[in-house]
Amino acid sequence: MSTSSYTDHDGLFKELFCEFFADFLKAFFPSIFDYLNLEQLDFLQQELIIQPRKNRNTRADLVVKVKPKGQEHKGTILVHIENQIEKEEDFAKRMFKYFQRLDLTKNLPVIPIAVLAPDHVPREDEPSQYTISFPFGKVLQFNFFKVELKKLYWRNYLDSNNPVALALMGKMLHDASEKIEMKFEFLTRIIKLDLNPEKLEMLVGFFDVYVKLAEEQTKILLERLAKVESEEVVAVQRIITSWEKRGRKQGVELGRREGQIKVLVYQLKERFGSIPLEFEDKFRSLSPEELMSLSGKLLHVSSLEEFNKHLH
Repeated sequence: MSTSSYTDHDGLFKELFCEFFADFLKAFFPSIFDYLNLEQLDFLQQELIIQPRKNRNTRADLVVKVKPKGQEHKGTILVHIENQIEKEEDFAKRMFKYFQRLDLTKNLPVIPIAVLAPDHVPREDEPSQYTISFPFGKVLQFNFFKVELKKLYWRNYLDSNNPVALALMGKMLHDASEKIEMKFEFLTRIIKLDLNPEKLEMLVGFFDVYVKLAEEQTKILLERLAKVESEEVVAVQRIITSWEKRGRKQGVELGRREGQIKVLVYQLKERFGSIPLEFEDKFRSLSPEELMSLSGKLLHVSSLEEFNKHLH
């Protein structure tokens, strides 16, 4: 993936699940929802789990500390939610490593959940189990819960009144010809959930990342919305306009930042050869001003180790 098309999928999904954690469980894992006391949630800092190939640190997307309901169930539980966009051969193994690390470091029972959200319908079911076995017996069988969004049809969640289910319709099974209708249904239903403006804009922004309309399609959508006489629809139109303006502004900012990142990576490679992949991840979290400052510091360092000190 080129830096010019970089989208922080993990960040988008994490923000969605943090803000609407209970709604997510209620929509896709109702048994877990019923078991847990979700009135008090403790969102842990991103957990550093493993250091796999290519010198790249891997962190769990979301780890939440909760308690079960009822007096008969005591203690604390960790819920680990991992979002996966692209196909990964060893994903089940990675889920086990997360589980193993959390078990070792926190010494608490873990509910592992995978949210599989590929762009295309997978040819076969994704595994929800990791096993180690020999001809003479099985050594390990690790299971985790999963939801495969592309195996779900978006229309089945229209009447859910659930903000997460509605926002995730864009990652569910749909035909390209349904995009305008799906966005119309999403906007006219999400506005009725009585959410505050910040949460509403976040949901609209999330949906917009995964259901992009061409200019002509957006025009058709707005014309259809204009035919609906409702104060709620007027609010929807304001959100769309606000988001488009912010999107254009962020697009300019992103283009500037990504250009700076490319130059900085090029300069580092020219001076020191290959660089750790986590450098680029760190660069993407910096503002254009911070990147400019780093470029200046690069002129005065003699090694990657010395440059790395300026990243922390």
